[in-house]
Amino acid sequence: MNKKIKNLNDNVKSEDNFLHFLMTQCLGIRRWALLVSLILYTAFAVMDVIKFPSEIYSLTLTTRLILVVLPLIYLNIVYWYYPPLSIRSNSLIMLMVYVGSGLNHTFIYYLSEVYTFQFSELGLVLILMFGCLLLIIAIKPAVVATAIILSVFSAVNFHLNHQIADLIFLLIILLFVSGICLTINLLGQKVLYQNYLLINRLYNESITDGLTKLHNKRSFQEEIERLNAIATRDNATLGLILIDADNFKTINDTFGHDVGDDVLVKLSEVIETKCRRAEDIGFRIGGDEFALILYGISSEKLEQICFDMVLTVATLNIRNSGKDVKTALSIGAVLKSANAKISSDNLVKIADEYLYEAKENGRNQYYLKTFQ
Repeated sequence: MNKKIKNLNDNVKSEDNFLHFLMTQCLGIRRWALLVSLILYTAFAVMDVIKFPSEIYSLTLTTRLILVVLPLIYLNIVYWYYPPLSIRSNSLIMLMVYVGSGLNHTFIYYLSEVYTFQFSELGLVLILMFGCLLLIIAIKPAVVATAIILSVFSAVNFHLNHQIADLIFLLIILLFVSGICLTINLLGQKVLYQNYLLINRLYNESITDGLTKLHNKRSFQEEIERLNAIATRDNATLGLILIDADNFKTINDTFGHDVGDDVLVKLSEVIETKCRRAEDIGFRIGGDEFALILYGISSEKLEQICFDMVLTVATLNIRNSGKDVKTALSIGAVLKSANAKISSDNLVKIADEYLYEAKENGRNQYYLKTFQ
């Protein structure tokens, strides 16, 4: 299989691609979770001023602002105006917000016990739901952050000499809530991962030639436009090779279509040997027509590849029922120089004209032009 086709195994290993997919699916949830959290936390800060003595709310406002509000403002700006590509972007800041809000809540709870004013410890339930579910943080860091919050909360309750039975009951509630939220988070990410694999498998099938496993014509049209645009932007060279199997109809008529298919597979293997870099992509764009796109290649290397393919195919040893099956290649190639400005359609047109010249002038040869 052509190493450029992103098959199922490639997708499993491509964590960055999945994290980008996850970001596109969860961006709306994360945006609204951050915005609602900022609004609620700001409202809680206002309530501190209303409910708490001045010596207390001066402390709580400071900790709320530093640990939670300012990071939330930053995250809201990022996700509403400059959305990142990966779901893991800004993970550390979000973990800090989650842990900071949990620790700040515990701090205010401790002050309420010491100074005897009313403050509900069950507000921690909202924080656990925020961190374990709505932020869509990776499971392991979320578990660690939750453990830190609950450990500190338990330690504070021990320090305050609260009843062990009451503390255990409260911890059971908090553990149950965080466990449910983490489970939903995990299952949701697994479902999205399965969707990601399915979408990629279907896409890969749609751009893959079933016989040769090279990219197909649809992929060729997409890639020549994409790589030409990148080459123009980066002032890089771009090589295009169009390939036609000589006398292929004769092979089909003489030996049958099964042998013809074997020949096409052999030709695709020759083409694939020239795809040694991630920037080199091979295609089957018609019955006996192939193409190679080579990004950032030199004129000398492009000509060497054309020469090698013509020579290799001319000496291929293909036999059927004791008879040699001979084929050859006609090639038209064009190199777009680093500073050249040319559309992908014109690039293909020029290569096709040179392919026609190669066939008209005796076949089994290549014609190459550098476009300045």
